Amino acid sequence: MTKTKWYLGNLKNSSECVYLEDFEWDCGWYWGGGYVGNKNMHCHFDGCFLETPDIRGHALGNFVTPWTVLKDYQKGARIVSNGCSVWENLDCFLDNAQYNARQWWRIKDLFKQFYALKAAAEVFWYGGHCTSDKRSEKELSADMAYKINQHIEHVIIPLIRDALNKVGEPVVVDKD
Repeated sequence: MTKTKWYLGNLKNSSECVYLEDFEWDCGWYWGGGYVGNKNMHCHFDGCFLETPDIRGHALGNFVTPWTVLKDYQKGARIVSNGCSVWENLDCFLDNAQYNARQWWRIKDLFKQFYALKAAAEVFWYGGHCTSDKRSEKELSADMAYKINQHIEHVIIPLIRDALNKVGEPVVVDKD
């Protein structure tokens, strides 16, 4: 089986290529996607690029409160000494970054939409993550989950692929 991946660049001071995997229909009810990595690493786009705090404590999807000790985040975060956040420019953590700041902002904006819609579909499908007990029929709507997933499939995913393809052709590789 083959899978499409987009080359993002190489880990800083390394020859290790980093790729973004294409989307898949998972478990028969939601779109999976945003997987970043290579044979030695695996992370999710949101955790890597949208929720990672910078040296100021800022993250695109989540601002760290002023009383949060930044060292608590160092284990799972890339702290950039020049004050630039990982999510501002791809070249902050990759050499040979394939997307300029303007292209990268568009890609990240589309992924924010992808994750927000994916979460909404999850809520309508079964009430949210690990909260499916004692849900009323008024809370759940398979039809709404279907409509949201259709929007993800026919609008958001094609826009993300189009934005990623602006640099070049995606790489088709054997699925791990």
